[in-house]
Amino acid sequence: MEKDLPAGWATVRLDEIAEVRLGRQRSPKNHSGDQMRPYLRAANVGWSGLKLDDVKEMNFTDSEVETYRLAPGDIILSEASGSASQVGKPALWNGQITDCCFQNTLIRVRAAADIYPSFLLHALRHEALRGAFAEGARGVGIHHLGSAKLSSWPISLPPLAEQHRIVEALEDHLSRLDASNTSLVTAQRRAAHLSAALYSRAVSGVFSRSVSSEMAVRHETVEGISRSMATRRWKPVDPVSIPGYTPPENWPMMSLGTLSHSSGYGTSTKCEYSAAGAPVLRIPNVQGGSLDLSDVKNAIDPSLDLASYYLKPGDLLFVRTNGSRNLIGRVGVVEKELPYAFASYLIRFRLSLEVVEPRWVELVLSSPLWRQAIERYAASSAGQYNLSADLLSQVPIPLPPLEVQRETLEAMDSSVAGAHRLSVAANLALARSQRLRESLLTTAFSGKLLRQDPADEPADELLARIHAKRAAQPKPKRTRRASTRQPAAVYTPPPPPAPSTPLPPTAIQQEFEL
Repeated sequence: MEKDLPAGWATVRLDEIAEVRLGRQRSPKNHSGDQMRPYLRAANVGWSGLKLDDVKEMNFTDSEVETYRLAPGDIILSEASGSASQVGKPALWNGQITDCCFQNTLIRVRAAADIYPSFLLHALRHEALRGAFAEGARGVGIHHLGSAKLSSWPISLPPLAEQHRIVEALEDHLSRLDASNTSLVTAQRRAAHLSAALYSRAVSGVFSRSVSSEMAVRHETVEGISRSMATRRWKPVDPVSIPGYTPPENWPMMSLGTLSHSSGYGTSTKCEYSAAGAPVLRIPNVQGGSLDLSDVKNAIDPSLDLASYYLKPGDLLFVRTNGSRNLIGRVGVVEKELPYAFASYLIRFRLSLEVVEPRWVELVLSSPLWRQAIERYAASSAGQYNLSADLLSQVPIPLPPLEVQRETLEAMDSSVAGAHRLSVAANLALARSQRLRESLLTTAFSGKLLRQDPADEPADELLARIHAKRAAQPKPKRTRRASTRQPAAVYTPPPPPAPSTPLPPTAIQQEFEL
């Protein structure tokens, strides 16, 4: 790695140029007599910076505050997350809250006095954005980066003067990207609001003509059809209610379980891209109400018979577990016969197609009131949200006649098309923006963004000075952990490190009024 860097640069471990410390887990039952102090959690760290509208308080001793207090210029990274892609995202602390500490789901990186904190922030953000921290995380369910792994992380270090120049150039370019992203996100939000309004109108019957009592679907008809098609013992399922929804006259409410003649979970067999077994669909294959077959893995065992998991036209596949609440219960409609199995993180429902259109069910389940209900039903465990087949079976579906369902779907296809095109265009532009951001950061931290100045102090000399300053500092006295049979030893905190280099004004800030 170092041989590809410009002259004057060096490759160093992070702990050579910064103090790396994991936060402290606190319990309200401990130190009940101590002072309440604000502290940050993983939820307070976002990709765009810190979110301080919901900062909790906990009991900390004075000595613990000295150890875990945040200082201006500190970098805070998420140490643990239910999603590996969220591990390691960093934010800069500017001293917004007095005596603020941090929890053990976060890691504090405090730059040495001769390291520019903003440069280190961008370097760590580059590692997070390119997925390096996600690859380095460990754990199942909850992914951990670990302070030891982060301490040994390689960092490309330029001279101090060049650190400032790189930050200034980066923030100039990134501010333009941020401004364009704000406009794109606004366009996405408007498209989503328009689509949500159209879905709400569709389930309220605005796009269809009135249904007379003679045309209304009868419960006994649906139950008879589903029972006759079921391969096992079948019985109707009572639906739950959807708060805030009143169906049009003569639209009966029936549960998804009653409208289906079978349901079940997928296979738990192990899969790989290059395996010789049957193809198996996973969570990423359920997209936008349909199936995306561009990224499919195969079962490792080619002799395994997965025919019972193969998909038929009209099948519904639900995402039953996910780290994001807004993705739980996402549904895809199978349009054609597929010799593909589906994984255990998905649930399949087979509808009675004589009385209900699969796309009508997908439309209902995608409407705002149903999404709110499904997200509320989802149980949370170990950072994951989960739905069961039994719970999904109780979800109510308003059921107009097939003719009305098809009429509404046709009207929706033409009405939503404009909002969909806007959303797709914004998504593509945001993806290009993300690639440009990653390319810009890669160029910067390979030493190719700016010309080097031969007059700059080389990074090796900078590093030697940091090591000399550390060696000159008195070593803190260590106290052994007290035995449970003896009085606890008094903890002596180490002296605080030298203050960071003041942050100079750098980037050209650009604001756009939308």
